[in-house]
Amino acid sequence: MRLIRIEIENFKGIGKRQVIDLKPITLLFGPNSAGKSTILQALHYLREILERGNVDPDVTIAGGLMDLGGFATLVHNHELDRAIHLKLVIDLSDEQGAEELPLNAGLSFGEPEFAVLPIRYLVGESAEYQDYAIVQEIGLEVEIRWSERTRTPYVSSLSIEINSEQFATIKSPPQKGRAQLTDFSFAHPLVQMAIHPDDILKIEAGEGDIPDEEGDPFSTPFGLEIWELSREMSADSSKKFDGEFRIAVETQSGALPDIDRPIPLDLVETDINQIRQKYASGTTAMRLSRKDEAQATEEFEQEKHRRSGLVSLLSEMVLGPARIVRNLLAETTYIGPLREIPSRSYRPQASPDEARWSRGFAAWDLLYRDEKGKLLETVNNWLSSEERLKTGYSLERIEFKEIPVPSRFAGIFGRGINEDDLGELQELFESLKTRTEIALRDSDRGILVAPGDVGVGVSQMVPVVVACLRTQDGILVMEQPELHVHPAIQVGMGDLFINAVQPDESRVTSGKTLLVETHSEHIILRLLRRIREKTENELPPGVLGLEPDGLSVVYVETGESGVKFR
Repeated sequence: MRLIRIEIENFKGIGKRQVIDLKPITLLFGPNSAGKSTILQALHYLREILERGNVDPDVTIAGGLMDLGGFATLVHNHELDRAIHLKLVIDLSDEQGAEELPLNAGLSFGEPEFAVLPIRYLVGESAEYQDYAIVQEIGLEVEIRWSERTRTPYVSSLSIEINSEQFATIKSPPQKGRAQLTDFSFAHPLVQMAIHPDDILKIEAGEGDIPDEEGDPFSTPFGLEIWELSREMSADSSKKFDGEFRIAVETQSGALPDIDRPIPLDLVETDINQIRQKYASGTTAMRLSRKDEAQATEEFEQEKHRRSGLVSLLSEMVLGPARIVRNLLAETTYIGPLREIPSRSYRPQASPDEARWSRGFAAWDLLYRDEKGKLLETVNNWLSSEERLKTGYSLERIEFKEIPVPSRFAGIFGRGINEDDLGELQELFESLKTRTEIALRDSDRGILVAPGDVGVGVSQMVPVVVACLRTQDGILVMEQPELHVHPAIQVGMGDLFINAVQPDESRVTSGKTLLVETHSEHIILRLLRRIREKTENELPPGVLGLEPDGLSVVYVETGESGVKFR
């Protein structure tokens, strides 16, 4: 799963919509203050909206220097009559399942109407069903507007695309409780896979009728359900189907629903009395024989079941992509442009806090908690190897026993030790707390030094190296990873980035997606070299190459109409 495109309109310096195609490694170049950070801030803003429902954020989940300043600051030229548009497109072609799509995870709509729908295999549940993986790509776009009445921003629309085609949209005015599911595409290929072509024509024409004893006018039960739902539209039974699917939907705020529970649609409830009427005749209306009453009850239950299944389907196909986008953004690691150096008395934070990545501390926390030393070994392999970064330093984990003063232990030494103290000293020693430190070993001089005792470039590099090597995929956003780093080491960062985006076959993952704001020509030259060597089959032994479609270089510049990306 990878983020492959970002579209931004009316956001900060961007006026006219800009489309930024991303690759596994995307480098953002350009002058200072040209707008390179705008892409990063757009991702943070969308994450705030989807994860916390926060449409007017200042300080973000990502922490650090990322203070967005709220909608009035973010909207282009601070013009409140503009609407911000943010869109993400995600490639799912290498996925074999997605827990964000619960029906796809193996749950069934039930027998017999929905159990065999090919839509159920949205991205394929396992390698066995890979041939049925029909969703290759999903897109989500939000529109945020300003409400003069409430003096607050709100999400005015949330739109879903599946395989590059519009699927459905939730729209809402500023007033609460007036959101509608609309722009539903009956002609979408996914829907057509479950509905007979003749049914599509009937649905679009508003034709058809409730089936009678002579048979179902639709070719599939699903076609009938779509038509009935379209015709009824909402609890207002006086409305007639006009060719547009619109139905009231409960949302948290504006057009933003609670994406962690089934979408609440305001549908007409099935009336058992209407079903009974079909079985009644003459003056004995509603007085049914035991057989007819049983048939009416069975039909009533089937109708409820079909309706429930259809709502589940719509819920999955609208909210499933929203969950995927939100969860991918939740896995974003953001490393800011200024990484702080751990102090001599540094203590790792026990509770993981991703906001600490922005200042680099989360990387040191991971190293301190790495008791088995696997991550430390991998990091050292990159830091000290002649073929890689060749920094001249490696990290070492050092443990200390600390003697409190005053204490019984210190008191024994203070008065002088005798033979009778040995047993007690052994017990006291075992009770002393152990303190861990991560130090740097200077390979030339063979001495241990604290991170603050070496050039600032090494300490700036450690969070970048740890973030690239840790076993978490998702989006890795970095600003100026080359800061204070020698050009010879910047070159090695290119190889580090190539390593980071490699799929992990043991964990069946697609690798990280890197979005790097940089001024380093040395990084891009190394990446271009690896592309050339890969293409010409001239890679040195043990060196990873890069395909041309693995790299995107985006130049950011400011023009009369705003920020442009080339």
